[in-house]
Amino acid sequence: MYPFKLKAATKDYVWGGIKLKEFYSKDSLSDVIAESWEVSCHPDGPSVIENGQYEGVTLAELLEANPRYAGTNSEKFPFFPILVKLIDAKSNLSVQVHPGDDYALANEGQFGKTEMWYIVECEKGAGVYCGFKKPITKEQLRASLENGTITDLLNFIEVKKGDCLFIESGTVHAICGGCVICEIQQNSSLTYRLSDYGRLDKDGKPRQLHIDKAVEVTDTSKVVRPNANSCAMGEGVTRLAQCKYFTTDKVVVDGETTLCADEDSFLTVTCVDGSATFYYNGKNYEINTGDTYFLPAGIGVVRVEGDAELITARV
Repeated sequence: MYPFKLKAATKDYVWGGIKLKEFYSKDSLSDVIAESWEVSCHPDGPSVIENGQYEGVTLAELLEANPRYAGTNSEKFPFFPILVKLIDAKSNLSVQVHPGDDYALANEGQFGKTEMWYIVECEKGAGVYCGFKKPITKEQLRASLENGTITDLLNFIEVKKGDCLFIESGTVHAICGGCVICEIQQNSSLTYRLSDYGRLDKDGKPRQLHIDKAVEVTDTSKVVRPNANSCAMGEGVTRLAQCKYFTTDKVVVDGETTLCADEDSFLTVTCVDGSATFYYNGKNYEINTGDTYFLPAGIGVVRVEGDAELITARV
């Protein structure tokens, strides 16, 4: 047992940019990296351990062989519960919504998706769509999709570095161009697109929309505000979001602090700024901007020194 450094799976979607490759140390054959799946047991993009005894083993394989590393709180889920991503939106993502668990299980055979966004960096004036300006009806939503005015109804939030948004399933949303985001989400890739601005995919075909399902699962009364769920937890620690799927904190390292993964849960650690060193069992582990570690449940206290901003997640 030791701090496992993870190598991310990368995705080159049409809206992605080059920042993750140039500034966040992501490795890809493509110049464009839209997403890096930092902590993933999802078959569409598993992360791989790149240090120590288990080098080359996927995180899913590690946890299958050592289920206690996920912690007792994860036992209530049929599979590893979360997915951690870095996202570089050079242009707008589609207007989309994710179903809740009940609908997703009944109709898609997988779980839904609740998520949290932390704004790592953004261009001036950049923002996101989250929820509606005011409650609307399903009929108004469908009409806006037919006449191309959906964004007129959406709540646009201009963001700044350090903002956090908690997005429950059923909330219509879209990341807009100019944002780099750390996303903590349920372990699901289920997305329903309402609009993609007429954009074409790499093959020159319109990207698939899912209008009927999207309208059915959308909460048309939802309005989201930034930092509504954030609260200080102690010196250097801010609770960003907490739900039954994950708890996520921002930890500012200014000198020395500690992290802990007890028997209840693993702890994921993504460095979004600066650098630091983990000290555990007589060994040192460097974490720099763009790096992610998985601390297995039961590892206990890990001492940390440096100057860094870390985003952590546990169950």
